Amino acid sequence: MSLPHRESGRRSYASKEALRQLLNPLVRVLSRLRVRPNTLTVTGWVLSVAAAILFGAGYVRLAGAVMLLGGLFDALDGAVARESNRMSSFGAFLDSTLDRLSEAAIFVGMIFLYATRDHPYLALLAATAMTFSLLTSYTRARAEGLGMECRVGILERAGRVVLLSAFSILGLLWVGLALVASGALITTLQRILHVRRSTTRA
Repeated sequence: MSLPHRESGRRSYASKEALRQLLNPLVRVLSRLRVRPNTLTVTGWVLSVAAAILFGAGYVRLAGAVMLLGGLFDALDGAVARESNRMSSFGAFLDSTLDRLSEAAIFVGMIFLYATRDHPYLALLAATAMTFSLLTSYTRARAEGLGMECRVGILERAGRVVLLSAFSILGLLWVGLALVASGALITTLQRILHVRRSTTRA
C-alpha cells in the first residue's frame, strides 16, 4: 500500500533536485549580492497579489506569467537562505504564511473573474481548487505539528503554480483549475491516509 507514496516521493524529490540545479547559478549570485531571503519572500507575495488582481481584471495570460514569476521568487528564498546561511525560524514562518496568502489571493482573483462573467460552475471549480490546495498545506503542517513527516502526495505547491501558470498563459485556465482541484484532492487524501497509517503503527 505504501509503494505509490514512495514512488510519488521519489518523483517529487527528483523534480526538486532538478529545479535546484537549474536555479543554483542565480542563487549564488543573489547570495553574493547579500539579498535577504525575506526580501525574496515578500517580493514573491507582492507578485502573487499582482497576479490575483490581473486575474480578477480578466488579464488571464498576463496574470499567469506574473504568477509564474512570483513562483520563481518562492523557489529562490529558501535556496538563498541555505546558500547564505541565513536560515531562521521567523523566515520559515513568514515563507509559509505568505505562501498561503499568495495562493488564496490568486484563487480569489479567479473566483471573482468567473463570478463577474456569470460562469458560476467555473467559479465553483476555482473555489474547489482553492479548498483542496489549502488543505494539502494544512494536512502537512498539522502532521508536522504532531511530529510526523508528511511530504507524500502527487501535487505540491510548486506543481500547482506551474499548472495554473502554464494553462493561464495558454488561455485554458479552467483546465489548470480542474487538474489542480483533482490533484490537490488526491494529495489531501494521500496525506490523511499517510498520517492514519503512521499513527496506527505508533
